[in-house]
Amino acid sequence: MTTVNAIPLDTGRLGNGSMAMIRHILVATDGSDKAQEAVALAANFARAIGASVTILHVILHGVRADEMNRLARSEHLVRSVSGVVLPGQEQRFISMHDLFQSAQVDIGETVAVLGERIAEDAAEEVRAIGVKDVSPRVEPGDYAETVLAVGQEIGADLIFVGSRGLGRLSGMVLGSVSQKIVQRALCSVMVVR
Repeated sequence: MTTVNAIPLDTGRLGNGSMAMIRHILVATDGSDKAQEAVALAANFARAIGASVTILHVILHGVRADEMNRLARSEHLVRSVSGVVLPGQEQRFISMHDLFQSAQVDIGETVAVLGERIAEDAAEEVRAIGVKDVSPRVEPGDYAETVLAVGQEIGADLIFVGSRGLGRLSGMVLGSVSQKIVQRALCSVMVVR
């Protein structure tokens, strides 16, 4: 019997005699607090059962600057992203909104760099927790549809998502993205609240 954050986890046989095998976990992250909690919980779970982890960040096209500002609330992300898209001007920007307002920045490139930074930061956290097989991944598209497609493509046995991300309707009890993933996924889904 293994424990994950003091919760007993029986990795043995199910009641019907078959083995409960979770070999590959997909964690969707948008950089929000709930997504970061999902990453940490998935990492601890994966370490306990020896599963590999794919970290997925979905780049949403047409996202307004104020939503990107919420996405990159952390000052280190703003500086990290601005350092890539505008080398030498990292200290000039305090928020993503400031960065996007700069006439010198390509919003598409900035969004891509931000997505890569979010995925790689999450992957580093998972590795630090002790998971050896970790793959960060960034894909464009609709959030729920892309999570579902990547889950199928990689053969995920379990998907972790946060209950509320950074979308416009983040006040809902269970976000529409999480709800869509739960309803349509072909594997089990863990929604972190």
